[in-house]
Amino acid sequence: MNESKEEDVPLYLNSQDTSDLSLVSLVFSLVNNSCISSAIGLFGMVANVMNMLVFYKQGLSSSINISFFFMSVSDMLTIIFVEWGNICYNPYILKAGFPLSFPELYYIAGGWPSGLSCRITLYITVYITAERCLCILFPLTIKTLVTPRKTKSIIALINFLNALTLIPEYTSTYLAWRFNPLRNTTILGLAFRGNRAETQGVSFLLHVILVVFGLCSVIVLTSVLVIQLRRQTKWRLKNRAENSKLSLLSSRDRKSVVLVIAVATFVVISYIPLTSVSLVTVFVPEFYIEGKLYKVFGETWAMVTLIGMTNASANIIIYYKMNSKYRPTFHEIFCKK
Repeated sequence: MNESKEEDVPLYLNSQDTSDLSLVSLVFSLVNNSCISSAIGLFGMVANVMNMLVFYKQGLSSSINISFFFMSVSDMLTIIFVEWGNICYNPYILKAGFPLSFPELYYIAGGWPSGLSCRITLYITVYITAERCLCILFPLTIKTLVTPRKTKSIIALINFLNALTLIPEYTSTYLAWRFNPLRNTTILGLAFRGNRAETQGVSFLLHVILVVFGLCSVIVLTSVLVIQLRRQTKWRLKNRAENSKLSLLSSRDRKSVVLVIAVATFVVISYIPLTSVSLVTVFVPEFYIEGKLYKVFGETWAMVTLIGMTNASANIIIYYKMNSKYRPTFHEIFCKK
């Protein structure tokens, strides 16, 4: 252990001097991060707690309830990390004179965890849409193909595999005390280990690949759901008189499919900006935190984060409007006289 510490190389990030912030950037940061994003985040935290209570009250005995419950957990974590980022990047916090670099602290204790929870939400959506596709394609065997136990195992695997992508980053970065000439004092900030050259960019590249693959999967699976739903609707209209009982049973699945389509569509819309900006970050060399386009980089990612925050906060509206089982349980818990 002592030998590895001696090999650490203190390669530090250069913190941006907040005195160089333009008035426009200052106003943008205060309005977008401190006001709009924080307000949406507070609403989202309350909403996701409500979602978790409702799904837990209904019982985690169905795959769809389990998936929505853990999606609310990952959305909750996303919001918490983004709210922490709003604090770390608040201009007044940056100028307060604390003996640490808040942006560098957030890099380790907020930025990467936030990306992780976003991907978990995305891949739970992939699983939900895939499960609904199987429900339509194999309605008679779906209960044996997808069980609550299998669902929990798959969601645990989603969490584990996504967490593995952070290993390259966290094995080469750490927090250390150093002298900052701009402040003329010692501060706590980000430092790199000797293996940084081998691990730099690996976690972000994996993040981009997983986001692109996950988004494409959701788009394809949601399209399949829409096509199959239309086909079954036409078939049901033709055979309503002869198969009224079957139509009634299919109607329950249809409502569930429509709900999943709504959730997945909102995820797709919200994740397109994240995917696009991630790809730009990979292919445009100066579009990063210390590049020539650092101001555009920061403001663009702030808007992407705001969109992601909205997605993590708004599912309660979809559940309440489109899930007939959700509303009675919601009223039972929160609307007692």
